[in-house]
Amino acid sequence: MQRIQATSLGWLARAIDAAVVAITFVAVAFVRERAREFWSFDVVPGEPVLAAVTLRSQFHLVFAVVPLWLFSLSQHRLYDDFRRLRADILLLRIASAVAVAFGLLVAVLFVFPPAVPTSRSFLLGFAIVSVVSLFLARRAEARRAGRRQPAWNILVVGGALEASPFVDTVLRHPQWGLRVAGVIVPQDEDVTSVHGVKVLGRLPQLTQIIEAERIAQVFMTGRAWDTSTLRFVADSCEEVGVTFSMDANFLGLSIARADVNDLGGWSVLSFSSVPSDGTALLVKRVADVLLACLGLLVLWPAMLLAAVAIKLEDRGPILFVQERSGLFGRTFPMLKFRSMVVDAEAKKASLSGENEMSGPVFKMRRDPRVTRVGAILRKTSIDELPQLWNILRGEMSVVGPRPPLPAEVARYERWQMRRLSMRPGLTCIWQVSGRNKVDFDGWMRLDLEYIDSWSLFLDARLIVLTVPAVVTGRGAS
Repeated sequence: MQRIQATSLGWLARAIDAAVVAITFVAVAFVRERAREFWSFDVVPGEPVLAAVTLRSQFHLVFAVVPLWLFSLSQHRLYDDFRRLRADILLLRIASAVAVAFGLLVAVLFVFPPAVPTSRSFLLGFAIVSVVSLFLARRAEARRAGRRQPAWNILVVGGALEASPFVDTVLRHPQWGLRVAGVIVPQDEDVTSVHGVKVLGRLPQLTQIIEAERIAQVFMTGRAWDTSTLRFVADSCEEVGVTFSMDANFLGLSIARADVNDLGGWSVLSFSSVPSDGTALLVKRVADVLLACLGLLVLWPAMLLAAVAIKLEDRGPILFVQERSGLFGRTFPMLKFRSMVVDAEAKKASLSGENEMSGPVFKMRRDPRVTRVGAILRKTSIDELPQLWNILRGEMSVVGPRPPLPAEVARYERWQMRRLSMRPGLTCIWQVSGRNKVDFDGWMRLDLEYIDSWSLFLDARLIVLTVPAVVTGRGAS
C-alpha cells in the first residue's frame, strides 16, 4: 500500500508539475511582452535591449518545454516519495533538473530552429522562475498530502542513543506520512522511552509487536548489530510482508552516499564519495564536447599565432606532451603549447631548491626555463588550449581538478588520492582562487570541495569565474 500511495502521489505530482510549468511559461511570456511597453533604454543604438517576445508567438514552445521539464525532473528522482526530501535537497534537485532541461531545450532549438525566433534571455528567465514555482508547488503538495493521507505506523529498532535522532527527524516531518508507533531496544538497555516515544519491547518480541501495532515498516538504526540479528529482523519483516529499512550510515562514513543496485540478481548496497548522478554526468560530458568544439572553432587563430611564435623563437617543438594522471590514476598524454626551453625537464632537478609550492608539486614564480613567448602564453593561459583535444578524447573535462604528474601522485597522502576520483579539467576552484597563491594542502582541499559539492550549476559558475581570472592573469606564472 505504501508503494501504491507513493506511486499515486508521484503521478499526481507529475500532473501538477506539468500545469505549473505551463502556467509559469505563459506568465513569464505575458510579463515579458508587457515589459517592452515601459522598457525603452537601448544599450546599442537601434538594437532594443528586450527582443520582441509575445505570448502568441512563443506559446508553441510549451509543447516542447513541458515534456523536457518533466523528463528531467523524473531523471532527478523527483517523483519518488518526494514528501521525505529535505527542503534544501528538494530545491537543489529541482534547480539541477531545470538546468538539464534548459540545456536540452537549447539543443533542440539549435537543431530544429523554430519558424518564429525566440529570445535566450526570455527562456533563461522562464527557467529561473520555474525553479521557484516548482519548488513552492512541491512544498505545498507535500504539506497537503501529509494532511490528507493516513500516517503509516513504523517501528524503530536500535539503541536509545542512535535511535533518538532518527525518531526526532521523523517527528519533525509529519508531511512524510509516518507515525513512530514505538521503539525496540537491545536487551541490555533499561529504558522506557526514546525521545518521548514508548519502548515497546526487546528484539525477541519483534514479530508479536509488528502484528499487535499494525506496523507497515521497520527502520533499523545503529552500527552494533551482528549478522544473526540483522538476519532475524529482515526475516521477521519478510515473513509478514513488512518493509525493512536499514540505516545506510551504519559504517560511519562521513562523505560516501549509499545506493542500492541490482548486479545480476544480487542486491548490492554501494557507497560512493563521488558524484553518481548519471544524467547530470552525461550532460557534463555532452557540454564538454560542445564547449571543446566551440573553443577550437573560435580560438584557432590564437592557437595558430601561438604555434608560429613558439617556432620562430627557438625552432623547437610547438607542443609539449607530458604524461599525467587522470581518472582513478590512469595516465594519458596531456598536451600544452611549449612555454619552456626544450631541455626544461633536464634542468628541473637543479632548481628543486627554488620550489615555492609546498607538497610534491613544483611551482616557481620566475622560472628561468620559461621562454619569452612562453611567459605570455602562461599569463594568458593560451598554453593550455591544446587540452581541448584531451577533452574531446574524453581524458579531461572543462571543469575538474588539474591532472597531476604520476610522480606527484606517488607522494600524495592517502586523503589526497580522492581528487583522482573525478575526471581532471582545465579549470576548477583552485584556478579562480589565486592558483599559485594557494598552498598545496589548500589546493587539494579545494579540489575535494569541488568533488563533494559538484553540480552542473557549480561547473557553470566556475567557467564564468575563470574568464576574469584568465583576463587578469591572477595567480598565474
